[in-house]
Amino acid sequence: MTGKRKESEEYLEKQSLLFKQIWKSQKWWQNIIDAIKDYLFVLDNNYRILRTNKAFANLFGKEPADIIMTPYYELYGLEKPHEWCVVQKDGGAISPGSVERKINDSVYLISCFPIFHEQNDAVVYIMKDITETRRLKDQIYHMDKLSSLGTLTSGVAHEINNPLTGIIGYTEMLLMQDQDDTSRKYLKNVYDSAIRCKRIVENMLTFSRQKPPHKSPEDINDIIDKTIELHEYWLKSTNIEIVRDYQKVPYVNVDRQQMQQVILNLIINAEFAISESGQRGLIKFQTEYENKSKTVIVTVTDNGAGIPSEILPKIFDPFFTTKPVNAGTGLGLSIAHGIIAEMGGNIEVKSVVGTGTSFSIVLPNTG
Repeated sequence: MTGKRKESEEYLEKQSLLFKQIWKSQKWWQNIIDAIKDYLFVLDNNYRILRTNKAFANLFGKEPADIIMTPYYELYGLEKPHEWCVVQKDGGAISPGSVERKINDSVYLISCFPIFHEQNDAVVYIMKDITETRRLKDQIYHMDKLSSLGTLTSGVAHEINNPLTGIIGYTEMLLMQDQDDTSRKYLKNVYDSAIRCKRIVENMLTFSRQKPPHKSPEDINDIIDKTIELHEYWLKSTNIEIVRDYQKVPYVNVDRQQMQQVILNLIINAEFAISESGQRGLIKFQTEYENKSKTVIVTVTDNGAGIPSEILPKIFDPFFTTKPVNAGTGLGLSIAHGIIAEMGGNIEVKSVVGTGTSFSIVLPNTG
């Protein structure tokens, strides 16, 4: 009896040791799976979860053990699986593959991998959240279109400039001749309109011209006026009033084209904020000189919807935008911030939701 008891104890000890090794091995593999931040789950032929990682379970506020043997689609509040989810039924084989799908406002790259073990078939699914990657990709595509549009704009502006020069020249010749008052009035209207068109075209050419930054002493009030002229049609069509409150300020050492770009970006942002508020728009431009700091301050204020406090710290981040993809790239304010910083200045923002937003640009003067 003693020998058999010893053998039994040795057997139980080996079994206990084997069980501990198996448990450690399973724990090790579970830790590896849980370390994966993508959503991983294994389904049987009835769409039930055989194994999952913490990331996927936590997506629903649960632990992996809570959802084992649960049909995965029930976690999403569905009565049947998603169209992308396939399992092996009736002996039919499936192939590994990946698809992109939008689920609950997030975009996922969903990959599936069939596995075969003895008589048990299953499918491993990995869901990778690519919402941000997709957004950046769409914005880069949109930026490429904007770049092409800039080149096209430059070409069109040149083509329009040539006949405009002829219209202005011939109108001037006619105005120098004797004309009755009515004809002179009409010719003067033609001349003034042509001059205005030429000014718009010149602004477009200045804005679209790609060249290295070149700083020179510039009149900031004139830069603002020229930028407003460039965008005047859209401002009128959206019924936005422009208010100018200029002081006599010294010249600032800036690149004129880049400064126009900053002002235009602020105008476009103000337009969008006003459209979100649904009220009659107003954009106010103020310039002043602060003698103590020897700086010129440009303030652009709108009466738009305002920016929530939790978003305000992010607005100068590259690619951050609350606009739809086709309405903005998320680069306008980031570029403006970079341009102003390169000029030795800074740009600040204050906003009240429901009241409006104010951007202040502080620039050193040339003196």
